[in-house]
Amino acid sequence: MNRKIACLTLDVEADFLDPHGRIRLFEDEALFKRYIDILRARRVKLTAFLVTSLIERYAARYRRLQERLPLEFAVHSHAHDLENPCSRADIEASIVAFRNFAGQRPAGYRAPLGQITPQGMEALLDFGFRYDSSLYPSFRPGKLGYNNLHLPCTPFRIRRGAQSIIEVPFAALRGARLVFSLSYVKVFGWPAYRFLLSLFPLPAQIAVLSHPYDHYFHLLADGVRAWEKPFLQRNAHTAFTLLEKMLDFLIEQGYEFESMSGLCDALEADALPEWELAQAIRK
Repeated sequence: MNRKIACLTLDVEADFLDPHGRIRLFEDEALFKRYIDILRARRVKLTAFLVTSLIERYAARYRRLQERLPLEFAVHSHAHDLENPCSRADIEASIVAFRNFAGQRPAGYRAPLGQITPQGMEALLDFGFRYDSSLYPSFRPGKLGYNNLHLPCTPFRIRRGAQSIIEVPFAALRGARLVFSLSYVKVFGWPAYRFLLSLFPLPAQIAVLSHPYDHYFHLLADGVRAWEKPFLQRNAHTAFTLLEKMLDFLIEQGYEFESMSGLCDALEADALPEWELAQAIRK
């Protein structure tokens, strides 16, 4: 498929290391309004992956966001437990909480920090999820790292027998395998990305990652002592402007904005590459 489609995704989880589980984007009216204005001005369709244990607290705000934007909800785990990120019990709990909120089963899933496991993928297939978007087609060392250099940067199917699920990897520059997300653009800066994008274009169909706290980490940084702080803090005060630059670049490059389900609808007509589950998820 030659059609260029970009899905802006928001992992709706608690602000980075917030001890109270707060999401300032849904509590601060100025932040909330600025975010909506940026997306509405560009007619962006948003897919929000919800940590479903937070739904009860923020359900009214989620519905308010849905009233103002073309918005699809999906699942980003129930507990966002990095020690056991996508257990069958957690996925089951997320389905129940999501159905109580949305009145239907979720179509899509994303594991915390992209930590999808073979057992987690088995559960997604068992429960009939249509798509997953958990895999970084890149490399990151460490306990919560990954090595998915064997996988494509473009959407593909993960198959188990007669069943399959569409996998939409996180957006990454072809060849360079550098992730194209708001947090990464903040770290390296837009001029560097703009240059690299001229050498290593994005795939035609992409899922662009962002988090609420990406847009205002400078307001949280005094309470954060983690090693990631300098990376998250870099360019944080200009994050909304960087988001605008990213979206405007995609528009200039001819991308249409779609929800993740809208992208899957477009992909259904294509014979996507297929990977057996054991080959795709190596853990």
